[in-house]
Amino acid sequence: MFQFLNPVWLWAMASVAVPIAIHLWNKRQPKTVQVGSIRWLQPSESRKLSSLRLTQPWLLLLRCLLLLLLALVLAQPQFTREVPAIPEKHVYLHPSLFQAKALPLVAATVDSLAQKGWQIHKLQPGFPMLPLTQETSIQNFQSNSLANDTTNAWAMLRVLNRSLPSHTQAWIFTSDLLRHHRGTYPQLRPNVKWIPVPVPQTNIWLQEAYYTSKGQLRLQFGRSDAQEVTFLERTVAKPAPGQTLSVPDLPAVQFSAHAEADSLTLQGGARNTIPLANEPLRVLVRYAKSRQADVKYLRAALQTALEYRGAAFELSFSTEPQPLPTVAPNWVFWLTDEPLAPFLARFPKNRLKTLQDAPASARVQKSESWLQIPGLSAHVPLHQRTQAPESPTAQVLWQDGYGHPMLTQQLDSLQTHYRFYSRFHPTWNNLPDNGHFPELLLRLLFPENTAWKMLYDTRTLPQELEQPRAFSGSFSENWPKKEEVLDLKPWLVGLLALLLAVERWLAGSKEA
Repeated sequence: MFQFLNPVWLWAMASVAVPIAIHLWNKRQPKTVQVGSIRWLQPSESRKLSSLRLTQPWLLLLRCLLLLLLALVLAQPQFTREVPAIPEKHVYLHPSLFQAKALPLVAATVDSLAQKGWQIHKLQPGFPMLPLTQETSIQNFQSNSLANDTTNAWAMLRVLNRSLPSHTQAWIFTSDLLRHHRGTYPQLRPNVKWIPVPVPQTNIWLQEAYYTSKGQLRLQFGRSDAQEVTFLERTVAKPAPGQTLSVPDLPAVQFSAHAEADSLTLQGGARNTIPLANEPLRVLVRYAKSRQADVKYLRAALQTALEYRGAAFELSFSTEPQPLPTVAPNWVFWLTDEPLAPFLARFPKNRLKTLQDAPASARVQKSESWLQIPGLSAHVPLHQRTQAPESPTAQVLWQDGYGHPMLTQQLDSLQTHYRFYSRFHPTWNNLPDNGHFPELLLRLLFPENTAWKMLYDTRTLPQELEQPRAFSGSFSENWPKKEEVLDLKPWLVGLLALLLAVERWLAGSKEA
């Protein structure tokens, strides 16, 4: 159908009245007739109206057409029609599928789609397109790198759901590993297909290592298969620099000595490297004399936790006004109103961790609530607390029953600071009498390294989720319609120029 972008210019077509009026009123030059005398001529009335007649009709027609065409050009006419929309076709491959053990499983299907005109992309931010042709196989892009990719496939699927046009077809190939699908399963449109590719594998990695109080080396290995993750501990003699440790039923471990911290490298499995502290864990408790009862409970819990762990440690206590130690500790429990900053300034390059509880100068609030601690099924009664200031950079680890912060964590350069808005005393809360108190301190002293969940976990998706589909090669042809717009302005301008040339030629020939 026709439409005009500026229909108001159609009123300009009325300008055709101008050349018509000019032609009607235009008189020819009278001819002079020489006569001997006008004596015998009869007088007659003037007949001006009889001279209003069309002259040069073709020239008039051309000029009217020129004005009409000019009005149409200014109105910018367009012709639109509905045509079938040719859908875009895309294939997205998770980066983990480019490994040598996974790519052959999908290569034939992806090559078949590429030959049918589908565009091949990587399923990662930006969705880079691969330069695949009919002569190029996807196997040419195989990667032999052992680097683990942490791209969240379901997050990328949500981006595609929002960004792809409605008529676009997309096939998304991912591994069937749980670690590549974090969060909730997104609802996909009918023309978007998710295809998890089974890549059976078992992985082993080195999770943790430390020297024991007896001078031995304790190793913790992680093992994952399609169903579960387990951790195994092995104790070996302290190795010499450069020694390779043989562990029964597990890959060998290469030991390397360094000035600040040793390191261990797994020779098989994930082949990962972890640091190994060559000094015992140093824990300092600094307290005021009025806080001796608190220290009694804290000492018992710390001693229990550290002995259970079995790692080499040095636990020291210092009260006011004793001088503070000159050797940098790893952990500081600051149960005093002394300023902490001057002590920390002595060790600006050390990775210190500190914990401060409620100071004596703070306003104490009575509370009939409880401590909500993750991983602890039973609530711990809370009797007294201090107000936690608002801090957008602090991470809340524990809360009270009303959701207010009780234990926060904040990073400051290399140092980590914990603030406990209560005290380790029965009049403040029931934590000192709780059997899980040493366990909670153990979590703070030795936080779990959860990087394995993103890097080494080989558990697969639950069976109730969608299973892989084989490529059929047939697609629906019922594509949606789209409008095709033809701009008529260039054609009208060309016709206008042609008619103008004809009009000038015709006007010149008449004058001649």
